[in-house]
Amino acid sequence: MLAGYRYVRRFRVPFADIDMLRHVNNTAYIRWAEEIRSEYFVEVLAEDITSSRGIIMARLSADYEVAAYYREQVAIGCRVSRFGRKSFDFSYEVWSEDRELRCATILTTIVAMNYETNASIVIPEEWRTKVAAFEEPL
Repeated sequence: MLAGYRYVRRFRVPFADIDMLRHVNNTAYIRWAEEIRSEYFVEVLAEDITSSRGIIMARLSADYEVAAYYREQVAIGCRVSRFGRKSFDFSYEVWSEDRELRCATILTTIVAMNYETNASIVIPEEWRTKVAAFEEPL
């Protein structure tokens, strides 16, 4: 479970994420991915979300495999899986720890940005270095 992921968050599914079909609503998985990616950005890349440079999401895809349920223990892993020149990908897996089943896989393509000029930028070399240092021990 979550092999290849060093950055992992665990929590119980809150009632607010349940829909009329009595399972986690599909949009909750996306919100969870947004949250863990934001934490990764601050903790691993050491970038404040209010700085002049940051990231924006250019693409998102999600594959739902198994429903998750209210109060179920969930683990979500997040890692940088690809670097380009100005963009990079985050891969995520969402698991039910109670049932030891993968619930979803998510992929987001992120673009490095300068918020002052409102333009994309080449990914800072320090970001690449920090990600490599963090992810490499796997």
